[in-house]
Amino acid sequence: MTEEYRAWMADPEINRYLESRFSEPTIESLREYVVGLRASSHSYLFGIFSKDGGSHFGNIKLGPVSNVHNSATIGLVLGNRAAWGQGIASEAIGALSRWGFIGLGLDKLTAGSYQSNAGSVRAFQKCGYAIEGVQRSQVRLNTGERDDVVLLGRVKADVLMERQ
Repeated sequence: MTEEYRAWMADPEINRYLESRFSEPTIESLREYVVGLRASSHSYLFGIFSKDGGSHFGNIKLGPVSNVHNSATIGLVLGNRAAWGQGIASEAIGALSRWGFIGLGLDKLTAGSYQSNAGSVRAFQKCGYAIEGVQRSQVRLNTGERDDVVLLGRVKADVLMERQ
C-alpha cells in the first residue's frame, strides 16, 4: 500500500462517487481491504496500470460473484487524474468483462454509477453495458444534494454474438 493510493482515496474530487468517502482512509485500512479481497473466494481486485507498468491509474473489482445467479458486479476507481478522459476506464471494463464472461463463465455483469458521474456511465456503455434502470434520488452527494443511481448490465450472449 502506498501513500499515493491513500491520498487518492482521501481526495474529495476522486472519492466523491465512492461509498468509502464516509471514512478517512489509512494505509492500514486500505491494506486490510486489499488483503481481504485477495483472500476472498468471491471477489477479485486488479490494479489498472499504464501499458509500460510504470504508472498505477486505479483499481477495478469484480465481485461479489453469485454462484447461484452466475453473475457479478464491477466497480472501479481511477485515482490518477492523468487517466481521466483517456479511455482507460473503458479498456479496463472491457478486459474485466471479457474475463468474467469467458474466463469465469459468468452469464451477467452489472454496475452502478451515480448519474452525475457521466464519465463512468459512458465508459460502461462504450463496453456494451445497457442502462437497465435508475434509482431515483438514491444517494446524497457531498454537497447535500440527492443524485440518482444508474444501473447498468451486460449479458454473456451479447459478448458471444460479438465474437462471431
